[in-house]
Amino acid sequence: MENLNRDVTSFIEDVTNEKVEHKITTATLKDFIANPDDIMRPIYDFVEEQLNLGKLGYGEVRVDDADLSVRLETNLINLPLSEIKRIDKMISDEDELPLNVYLVMISPNVNVSGLRIDEVASADDFVGNLDTYLPMMNDWVADHLAAVQENMKTNAEKEAEESAAAKKAPAKKSTVKKAAPKRTTARKSAAKKTTAKKSTRKSTPRKATAKTAEKK
Repeated sequence: MENLNRDVTSFIEDVTNEKVEHKITTATLKDFIANPDDIMRPIYDFVEEQLNLGKLGYGEVRVDDADLSVRLETNLINLPLSEIKRIDKMISDEDELPLNVYLVMISPNVNVSGLRIDEVASADDFVGNLDTYLPMMNDWVADHLAAVQENMKTNAEKEAEESAAAKKAPAKKSTVKKAAPKRTTARKSAAKKTTAKKSTRKSTPRKATAKTAEKK
């Protein structure tokens, strides 16, 4: 089959505009852990089929009772298709890149980042050789499902211990601190002493100026 390289610009446009063939199935965590090979096989077949048609594609198993999804996707770099903006920033300066196949697990319980992604093979090698990669892919899914289950158990135990400790802890008495009343001291206004100013000016009696009529 011809080399499965992909033009970067058209790849980013197709993923951004959701022009990627996909197949989604659901399962409970209990069933998935019990039969990972059987539940994943239709996903593997679907992706190989899309590659045979020269198309991008991904298959996904969603586990709603565990906030978990497992995907097999075709991509140009090891980032999930859901992070196309980051992919764009990293490869936008490239003209063409080879297409690869990746296994992706998304769950808050798979690791600290909540994401695990690993390359399975180049798309060229994957097509026509699915049986060669089946054991590796099935082991990958089974191992990471087991890790998720263990982390869920650990987290549940930790939450139970914290809840029990919180119940045993004595409730703190809330003491309301009363504000001390302010002492108001009335300031006596000092009475101003009014001192009458003594007049220093002497009053001089006015002399009579009336003229007496002269006798004729």
